[in-house]
Amino acid sequence: MDKAVGNINSPLLLVPRLSRTFALTIPKLPLDLQRTVGTAYLLCRAADTIEDSGFSDRDRKIEQLDIFLAGVERRATWEDVSRKLFAALSGKVAPEELDLINHLPDLIEYLEASPQRQQAAVRTCLTKMASGMKSFVNRPSGLADMVELDDYCYVVAGVVGEMLTELFCDHASDVDQQREKLSKLAASFGQGLQMTNILKDIWDDRRQGRCYLPQSLFCSASLDLRDLDRAAQKPAFRPTIHRLAAVALDHLGNAVDYTLTIPRQHTGIRQFCLLAIGMAYATLNRVVQVSNFSPDYHPKISRSTVKSVMLAAPVICRSDSLTRWAMSGMASRCQANAVQHS
Repeated sequence: MDKAVGNINSPLLLVPRLSRTFALTIPKLPLDLQRTVGTAYLLCRAADTIEDSGFSDRDRKIEQLDIFLAGVERRATWEDVSRKLFAALSGKVAPEELDLINHLPDLIEYLEASPQRQQAAVRTCLTKMASGMKSFVNRPSGLADMVELDDYCYVVAGVVGEMLTELFCDHASDVDQQREKLSKLAASFGQGLQMTNILKDIWDDRRQGRCYLPQSLFCSASLDLRDLDRAAQKPAFRPTIHRLAAVALDHLGNAVDYTLTIPRQHTGIRQFCLLAIGMAYATLNRVVQVSNFSPDYHPKISRSTVKSVMLAAPVICRSDSLTRWAMSGMASRCQANAVQHS
């Protein structure tokens, strides 16, 4: 395994190669949080890389998640974890993801330079995430029901919201004073973002042999997720997707409440949150306007939309009323388009 793969000096330079969204949002955070949040994102992305790898054998993926967990729980060195995962995932994941696996020891070194409370929060998140993922690998026919969807979203995103809350609270005492209220909203924040991704990535997931839509909801509309192409052409498919979009919108409303709980002077943290929420609202707005659900379905938001959200966030973040007005407007526009395209 060659540490020169990717030719990077800092492992955090991997972020733009792996996520356009986080490459835009992390730099908005205060400097002392940028390093920890960037490191945490990449470590979470490593677990996600294992979950999404091209292995059809469920037991192989579970074995790899256990290797990752051994590092998190300090039962193995990260050099051994990285070496084993690099060998196992070669040819099964994208080059930039393999490069991420290669740099796991460097990321842990970065993490261990963070305050103890932040380190503990990241390790708790990684433990819950990797352990929980083992129940959901290789599910080509969807999840059982809305309860299982909630469980999945918590495992892969709700725990991230909880982790970020701990990092923000460690950063500033006045944020820490709001910890109880933030903690009640944190998982919902993550769920809103994750449900948006699920609805955006339906066919990308299908091509990779997975599906995170709830079977019971679609069965109640006489739609069989085992034959997604046929189900998607039936009239009941779009309204069912819209029902899930409505649930996601409710969670994003909680995400707005979460953001407004952060004291106004912490504009960097507020911008970090609002950028994620704004792009999620814009993505859901694209989803509800889709007229033909097919393998060509790609409801990604445009660069101009991203730019608009980026320009708005630093303006509205300083005002609770302006933030509420802007975010409510995006939600209302999405709801109106869902009605129009039902």
